[in-house]
Amino acid sequence: MTLRFSKTALLLGAAALLAPVAASAQGARDLNAESSDVLIFEGEVRDEPVVFHYRMAPSSSLVIDVIPDAMSELDPTVTVTDRATGEVLAEDDDGGEGLASRAQVFASEAREIEITVSSFAFFSGEESSGAFELQLRPGSDEPEPMRSIAYGEVASGELGPDGVDLFRIEGEEGELLQVALTADGGELDPLLVLYKGEGTRGEELASDDDGGEGLNSRLRLVLPESGSYTIAAQAYSGSSGAYTIRVAEPKAPTIQSPKQVLDLGERVSGHLGSGYENGSMDPSEITYQLTPAAIAAIRGGRGEVTISMGLPEVDDPYFPSTIDSFIEVGFETPLGYASVMSDDDGGEGLNSRLTVDLSPIAGDGDWLERLRITASSIGDGGAFELEIIDGAR
Repeated sequence: MTLRFSKTALLLGAAALLAPVAASAQGARDLNAESSDVLIFEGEVRDEPVVFHYRMAPSSSLVIDVIPDAMSELDPTVTVTDRATGEVLAEDDDGGEGLASRAQVFASEAREIEITVSSFAFFSGEESSGAFELQLRPGSDEPEPMRSIAYGEVASGELGPDGVDLFRIEGEEGELLQVALTADGGELDPLLVLYKGEGTRGEELASDDDGGEGLNSRLRLVLPESGSYTIAAQAYSGSSGAYTIRVAEPKAPTIQSPKQVLDLGERVSGHLGSGYENGSMDPSEITYQLTPAAIAAIRGGRGEVTISMGLPEVDDPYFPSTIDSFIEVGFETPLGYASVMSDDDGGEGLNSRLTVDLSPIAGDGDWLERLRITASSIGDGGAFELEIIDGAR
């Protein structure tokens, strides 16, 4: 006898195989009756950043994740600020997985914060947009322990291998902040790092390893805005030992042009760094040309001159200049700059000195107008003084 299976019977049999077994089923969880510690919101960055406001409870820590959509081209940056003061509390680009951003903030008291989500390319002028998910969840971290320090103050401490001590300082926009970290014996190789806001989760603004004498560190920076900053005194590469940290008195920065003029008998001062092109607030070299009065004096018979460059006559003992002066004399020509002579240590110690007789070119065309004197440093930068006087010295 041949058995025939109908289409209806096959469908009923398949349904029985797919049906859950009652004995192994789990009870459904009623989400309507529960609460979650995680808040999730959706947004999209287009032409402008997206802004959220949130109130933090006293003694609470908050982790903020910005996760770009899988189909999004967005590389998000998150910035967290205090709504009352405008202070930047934390900032991050790729602290999460992949291109996701993650920031964490702590509130000792109730605090209203502003969360700004923008495109990393927004700051470079490139177009970038896309959808994202904002997640807020309780954090477990306590605030990083730190001490307060002010302009003109000195503090000390001791660091173990790879240890870090944090110092909070309040500053005003446009102020010149100078910090020196000095090893007090031992084998400490100090490292200085400056962060915006409180703690090390904010934007890193500057760092220095050996900018001071020897292995000591020194930072020199114009503050971009008013508010709190964090100075991290660190032990570099497994070193350890005692240290002293000093913050110089506040003062307005001097904006230096890389091209200046120099008169005969004039003594000028300046400060050299790693160069504007490398993000330094100081140029790596300054080029001087003679004033009309100096040119007239040389053409009037005072052709022999001495050019000297060296350390300032009065130097800050806590922020001494580490400059190794270097002078170069040349001319601007139709084919570009042509160097004629230079000096490194012709003066006392690391100071430079050149004696030049300009009489042969004094009456020959415009050579004196095209004369250039360039002041730079071999190695570290710092404060310097330069002068040109008549006669041999």
